Amino acid sequence: MWLTCYGGSVTDRPRAVIIGAGFGGLECAKRLAGWACDVTVVDQHNYHLFTPLLYQVASSLLNPSNIAQPVRTIFRGRGNVRFRHAAVTGVDFERREVRTMAGETIHYDYLVLAAGSTTNFFGNDQIEARALGLKDLGEALELRNHILRCLERAASLDAKEAEPWLTFVVAGGGPTGVEYAGALSELTGHIVPREYPELVTRRIRIILVEGDQNVLPPFPPALQRAAREELARKGVEVHTGVLVKGFEDDAIRLSNGETLRAKSLVWAAGVKPNGLAAAIDVPRSPRGRIEVDGGLRIKGRKREFAIGDIASFQQGGREVPMLSAPAMQEGRVAAANIIASIEGRRLRRFRYLDKGSMATIGKGTAVAQIGKLHLSGLPGWFAWLAVHLYYIIGFRNRLLVLAEWAWNYVGSDRPVRIIARAAGEE
Repeated sequence: MWLTCYGGSVTDRPRAVIIGAGFGGLECAKRLAGWACDVTVVDQHNYHLFTPLLYQVASSLLNPSNIAQPVRTIFRGRGNVRFRHAAVTGVDFERREVRTMAGETIHYDYLVLAAGSTTNFFGNDQIEARALGLKDLGEALELRNHILRCLERAASLDAKEAEPWLTFVVAGGGPTGVEYAGALSELTGHIVPREYPELVTRRIRIILVEGDQNVLPPFPPALQRAAREELARKGVEVHTGVLVKGFEDDAIRLSNGETLRAKSLVWAAGVKPNGLAAAIDVPRSPRGRIEVDGGLRIKGRKREFAIGDIASFQQGGREVPMLSAPAMQEGRVAAANIIASIEGRRLRRFRYLDKGSMATIGKGTAVAQIGKLHLSGLPGWFAWLAVHLYYIIGFRNRLLVLAEWAWNYVGSDRPVRIIARAAGEE
């Protein structure tokens, strides 16, 4: 018998616990809303974050609230969905318990692990200690403040001393690195001539470093070339076939022996599964992701599922990529399979449908692969705008983001440039 207590009342219904309020977890909870089960979404943050636009927060275009929505707001009026603000530290599969950092225990009948991923520094402790990430809201705000402080510091120095403060290295030529490098070039290109007279004659360097031979490795060659050409037009120096090996003092060392004098290293070179995957006793792939069966259940388990970046689902001999689109598709199938399990029906097999990829390189230009259709330049940008506006959570946020994009398109401005920090931050 299932007994769940909500708001003082006890319900005789199965309990589904979803760990993570990212794209996969949120989609799973939405699909379970309204069904005869009680759903608890657990996350260490009280909001859902639209991570594809994090780089626009870091480049002073959007406010954090434009791309984040409180989880409780999203499920307002959904009577069977509750939210728990907590960091999960472990799972006891035998007792069917989720354990949190605060010492709480959350019981479940069905569990969905959707805890996402974190930045992967590939074991380089030196880089991890000094590089700036771009994976969550805190990192985006830290990066925004850092870039603005670099400009202010450079304005007070002579030309030679200012060089490392005006050199920005971005490691990783995937969509995040390309989009941030393009946005940073627009930030410095539009704002410095207008508001930093001390820096008008100074050289600002934005250097994108990618270990592959091309930027945007998953994209078709024609779109890779288009992206690289657009980056060059924006003044971004692109180094391919090179890795960042170290960062100490004002020196960033590359694998080709070159050393760059810089105070800033933005790390967009990869992600790894959330640490929860390693903290629990489950089968894992070589990349550390939790292995799942065709129905997205953790291998060897009947009531526990894993989806999104933390899960390793094999299709066509490859792991499904760590992206928002497969996470959302997996979330829908996991919800359907929980309902099927409750009703005693056969589980549905997951199949990932790749709808394409896209990346913007700045105002008015993007590259997009949608099925067999390849778009670049302004058509790609309009496609990118439409897709991202559609998936942003909340009508208010869509309007605010659209207004900011329109303002930037007309005025080439970066309005969110207040250097702010919480009390106690260094």
